[in-house]
This record gives sequence, structure tokens and C-alpha cells, in this order.
Amino acid sequence: MRIFVDMDEFILKIKDEIDSRLLIERRENDAVDAIVALSGGADSVALLIVLNELGYRCVAAHCNFHLRGEESDRDMDYAEQIAAIYAYDFRCIHFDVKNYKKKYGVSTEMACRDLRYDWFRRLSDEYGGIPVAVAHHRDDNEETMFLNLLRGTGLTGLCGMRPKNGIFVRPLLTVGRDDIENFLNGRSIPFVVDSSNLENDVKRNRLRNVVLPAIRNQFHDADAGIAHTISDLNRNRSLYEEAIGILGRKYIDASGCILVSLMVKEMANADMLLYELIKGTGFSYLQACDVVKDSLSSGRRFYSRTHEMILDRGKLIVEARTEMDDDCEIRFSINRDGGTLPDGFTVKFIERGEMRPDRACRTIYMDASVLDAVPEFVLRGWRKADRIQPYGMRGSRLVSDIMTDAKVPLNEKRRVRILEADGVILWVVGLRASRHYPVTDETKTVLCISWTGAPE
Repeated sequence: MRIFVDMDEFILKIKDEIDSRLLIERRENDAVDAIVALSGGADSVALLIVLNELGYRCVAAHCNFHLRGEESDRDMDYAEQIAAIYAYDFRCIHFDVKNYKKKYGVSTEMACRDLRYDWFRRLSDEYGGIPVAVAHHRDDNEETMFLNLLRGTGLTGLCGMRPKNGIFVRPLLTVGRDDIENFLNGRSIPFVVDSSNLENDVKRNRLRNVVLPAIRNQFHDADAGIAHTISDLNRNRSLYEEAIGILGRKYIDASGCILVSLMVKEMANADMLLYELIKGTGFSYLQACDVVKDSLSSGRRFYSRTHEMILDRGKLIVEARTEMDDDCEIRFSINRDGGTLPDGFTVKFIERGEMRPDRACRTIYMDASVLDAVPEFVLRGWRKADRIQPYGMRGSRLVSDIMTDAKVPLNEKRRVRILEADGVILWVVGLRASRHYPVTDETKTVLCISWTGAPE
């Protein structure tokens, strides 16, 4: 394995990586240029020092997970000492990993990852969206590639880590662990060692401490060969993603819906193309296969942590999930002096002669006697068994049938709201009013409720 003898060569190697990939930009007026994830280990210490010597103004950010007792506090103290020399500022946060694991049912490794990256994102926002530099290096990248290979992966997994992924940048991917330690030792700069990295109880550590050293012992040019392979695969991925973008546009209509049935008809690998189009929203390849299998059905829904997919007559609608669902209820009251309604709604009292027809049903008129019993009004999502007694009709109708008659698209149905008072449905907002509390010749005051915009 090649080791940089010249310290300046090590720094210049990282500078070239930063400049060629535009990883970090210098900001004006002494603003902070980047956040450095500083653990106190060799990799992050070297990263902070190099960025400092290259003239970048950095904030060092340290996470204390309190998983290794006194050793965790030792790391925190050392990170603060190094930051006092090489960073513009030092930020530290303490995490309760056990509580997070219990709440979300994830592993220790995943809990720590979620906690630290969420915090880094918040820090970046605080400083105006600046990049967060993490100290992953070439050896880490090799481990990642092998881990993905052993788990089973595609082209993206074999490409390892990206030098730039959103706000996160990795300036050290062209140097290895030996290069880093040689740089620090040459300057007599100490660093802490995480004792958990020496234990072979997790897969990454076994790769780091057992498998890869054995490969390097048998194949002396292994690191160069692996790095070359990762580089070639990344170029292949760039071409692949460009081709997916061009091909995918053919199957996306003007409203953003994916034309799944057409895709299945024309393509032998429709499942893979669909997966490439939806994976950025958290859906799996198996979900893509299920969509392709049922491409002609309507009403089937699929969920990721952040998004929802709905099949609608050969089209796939992909939308971000919101807090607005069938169980969401907003309770409020109205009196003769007015009332505080949910966002998007207004209330007023008018004379019967002031009523104006509203075919869009964005306004309902009721005899103000509805308020005599001091009802509790509820605005909520519709439910499958909901029935309304429509104005001008006998009997009742399912709300779902009313939406079907109105040709409400599947993805819009979950946004339809019901207004009820003491359990009686008064209004399918924007679609149909009930015949309860009608305005008659005997009505003295009319309660007028209007929908001015889509409710939150």
C-alpha cells in the first residue's frame, strides 16, 4: 500500500478532490464554510486539520452517544481540545441511544446513524445550508462495497459512497487509513481510538480487521484494484442514471403520474425501470414488482416511510405522505357571535335574501337553529361507511358513491373532508350538502360556512 511521505502531498491530494468535485465553497464575510463531524479519531482529526490549513472556516460537531462509559467522555474532551486549535467553533450534543432504540425498534448502529445525521442536517440549516464534511476514507469505501456485495446489491451498492450526497461531503475518499495516520504521526498529533472498532462482533469490523487485511496480504495491489473498480462502476452508474432519466420521461405524463400499464406493455424490465423511478422516495424493489404485477388494478396503495403510491387504472400516483388522514379530526364550536374554524374555512350569519347559489358546493347554508343545541362540530376525513342524506334527495347515499359520481381521482379522495355536528354529517366539503337544517320561509337567520381553500 502506498503511503504519502510528503505531508504537503497528502494535503494537496485532498485539495484536488475538494476542488475537482466542488465539495466545499468559500463564503464571504468570515462566514463558516463547513461543519466537520469530529469524533476525535484519526480520520476526523486529520480532516479538520487539513481543512483548517487549506483556509476553510469550520465548525467542529461532536456527538456523545454515551455507549462506552468514560471512553465516550474522553473522546468528547479530546474533540473539544482539538477544535479549540483548528476550528472556528465547537458544537457538542448528547444522545440517549437506548431510548431511541426502544421508541423506533432499530439497532444501536442505526439509532446512532439516525441521531447524528439528523443533528448534522439541523446544524447545516442553522449555518445557512453549508456542507457537512465527514471523514470516510478509501478503506471505509472498500468496506462499504464489500458489505453491500455480501448482503446482495445492485450497481449503486457496488459504487460505495458518493463524494457528495446532498449536504454531506467526503473529501478523504482518495486517501487511506495508513495515509491518514502517517500524516498525523508526522506532525506528532495524537488521536483517540474507539475500542469498539477493535472488536469483531459486527460485520464491518470483521471486514476491517480480518477479511481485508488477508486480501491485502495475498494481493499487494488490492487497494489500487478495488479503487479502480469503484471508480469505473461510478462512471457506469452515471451513464445508467442518464439513460434511466431519458427512458423514464417517456412513461411520466404531464401531471407527474407514472404510466405503469404502458411501461409493462412495452418493456421487458418494467419492474427495474419503475424501481429506479421510485426508489428516491423510499420504495423497495419488491414494491415495484407488486405494482407491475397489479398494474391494471385501481385503488391499491403502497407506502414508504415518507411517501404513498396509488394505482389508478394503469397509472401510478406518487405523493408525499402528510399528517392529513382519515383519523385526523378537528373539533370546534360556532356561536351567534361567530367562531374559530379550521384553516381554510370561514363563517358568517346572513339574511335569507343574501343567499347565492353555489354549484361548486364550496359554501353551505343552514338555518341558524342548528346552533340552538350548542353542537360540537367536527371536521374529519371521510370513512368507508359514511352516509349523507343529500339536500334535494330522499334517503341517504354513501360518501364514496358521491365521490365516484364526481369523478374524484383516487389520490384526491383522501383529501375530502366531512363536516358533522353531533355525529350528523352536514357537508361533504366541496361536493354535497345534507338536507339537515334547511333554509325555509320561516328561517330568520342563515348560518353560512364557506370553504376558501384546501384544508390543512
